[in-house]
Amino acid sequence: MIMASIPISTVRLDRLPPGMCAVVRRIESEDEDIQRLKTLGICVGRRVELVKAGDPLIVRVFGSRLGLSAELASRVWLEACSPPDHCILEESSCA
Repeated sequence: MIMASIPISTVRLDRLPPGMCAVVRRIESEDEDIQRLKTLGICVGRRVELVKAGDPLIVRVFGSRLGLSAELASRVWLEACSPPDHCILEESSCA
């Protein structure tokens, strides 16, 4: 029996199309930057939406808008939601 793999669309936060939601899957950065992102509410399992591209870019997390530098956003890897309006959220806390 052949198992078909399901493609997972991963993208960096700085490359996410505006208006699209995605779930944070990993952060590739130093501990200090990871802690800064956690303080802002961006951590693994959290859903984010890109509101405005650019530098700084604007993301929505838990209904709040945050400005992030494109450099910091490039270290956040996401799994794009499919369909775009439905993300499977994991219960996560940025503890």
